[in-house]
Amino acid sequence: MSHLADLLAPKLPAGMTIPEPLERAWTSMEEQGWGFENRHGYFLTPYAGTTQLGIVFSPTESLTGWFEPGEPGHDRLFPLGQTDGTGSFAALWLDPSDVIRFVMLGSEGERLSLADDAVDFLRLLAVGYLELNDYALPEEPSEEDEESVAALAPFRAWVETEFGVEVPAQWEVREPDPFDAWVAEVKNEEPEPVRAATAFVAPEVNTSEVIAACLDLFDEPRIEGIQFGRLRGFRRTTAAWGHELLVIETKEPGNSTDVATLARLMSDVRAAFAARWGPPRAEAPAAGSWAANKMEVTWIQHVDLWPVTDDVVVALFTSAEEGLQIAAVVSPAAIDAKERF
Repeated sequence: MSHLADLLAPKLPAGMTIPEPLERAWTSMEEQGWGFENRHGYFLTPYAGTTQLGIVFSPTESLTGWFEPGEPGHDRLFPLGQTDGTGSFAALWLDPSDVIRFVMLGSEGERLSLADDAVDFLRLLAVGYLELNDYALPEEPSEEDEESVAALAPFRAWVETEFGVEVPAQWEVREPDPFDAWVAEVKNEEPEPVRAATAFVAPEVNTSEVIAACLDLFDEPRIEGIQFGRLRGFRRTTAAWGHELLVIETKEPGNSTDVATLARLMSDVRAAFAARWGPPRAEAPAAGSWAANKMEVTWIQHVDLWPVTDDVVVALFTSAEEGLQIAAVVSPAAIDAKERF
C-alpha cells in the first residue's frame, strides 16, 4: 500500500474505499520519488518536483466550507488533493447509487464531475492541465499549460501502458452535471443552469500595441519579473478574451514596513498607467463580471480601469497586503457584462 493511502485510510467514511487503479498510481508515483513532506504535511504528485503543475494529492484537505461533519452529504465525499492554487480540490463522491466517482469542489463555489471511474480520472490528470476546472477542461491545454503538459509526459505514458487506454487531447465536461445537481439537492439550492455552447469568436481588434505599451511601463528595477500569457478563467465559448501581465508578485508582506514599501511601488506603477492613458474610470466593474470575479479570487480589493479604445480595457488590480499587482488587457465585456465567464 502507498504511504498516501496509509495516511488517508483512517479518514475514509464508512462504505468508501480508495479505488485500486488510483492506489496503483500512487504507488507508482512514490516509486518515482514524486512524494515529499514538509511542515504542512505529506504531498504526492503525478510529476517530478515541488512546483504545482497539476493536482497535488494530500491527506490535509478537508470539506470545511462545503460540508461540515454531521451535515447531509458530508459522509459521501472525501477530498483527495488540490486541483489549483486557489483552494479547489478533487474528491471521491459516493453517488446516490453508491458508485464512487471523481468530482471537483471549487474555491468559488463550483462543483464539477471529473470522471466516472478511477482509470478515467487518471486519464484526465495525464492530459496535462495546469488546473482542473470548468474553464480549462472543455479546451485543449493552452500555452499556459505547456510546462504542465511536459512534466506529466512520463505519467501519461505510464497510464496508457498500465491500463491499455489512450489519454485524450482534451476532456469533456458533462452538462447537465449530476454532481452539481446532487449538491444542489442536498443543500436545497438551485443547480447551475446549463450553459449553451457557442463557438468562440476571436476579436478583430489588434491588442499588440496595447500590450507593448504595458510592457514599456515596466522599466522599474524593483520589479523582479513580468510574466505574460493568455488570461485564465475565460470561457472560450464566449466572446471574452484577454491577456494578463503579472506586474508584481511577492511573498505576503511580513510587516507594516513591507506593506508600505510595496504600496509605494504599486502606486508608481499606477501613476505610470495614468500618465499613459489618463485618469481611470470611476465606475466599479459590474457585479458578477470577470473583473469582479478576479478580485474575489485573488482577494484584491481595488481595481483601476482604463478604456483604452472601444475594444480594449486595461485593468490594474492592486493589493499591497497580498503582495500582488496584475494588469489585464481585456474586452469591455469582461468588465461590464453581468455574468461569470
